[in-house]
Amino acid sequence: MWLDPSTFENLDHIFHTLFDDFCDADEPERYLGTSLRTEEEVALMRELGAALNAAANEAPNDTDAEYLQAASWPVVVAVAGRLAQVMVR
Repeated sequence: MWLDPSTFENLDHIFHTLFDDFCDADEPERYLGTSLRTEEEVALMRELGAALNAAANEAPNDTDAEYLQAASWPVVVAVAGRLAQVMVR
């Protein structure tokens, strides 16, 4: 699940990075040209933000287990995978 399997990062840390540090996944357009290179990356980041918010709505206690069991979690994984492929081109 993580880039470095020997390092544990809970989902709260990942969300903080996506929404606060790297860019605002709810409003990624203003990061075009800084942390996001293309309109496609912006669109996928917005889609990822929406998917993560949907998963958060299914995780009332904000635990990793709840997120991973959320019905919307497969969408998070799929969109994140597409975004990762686009970002490494």
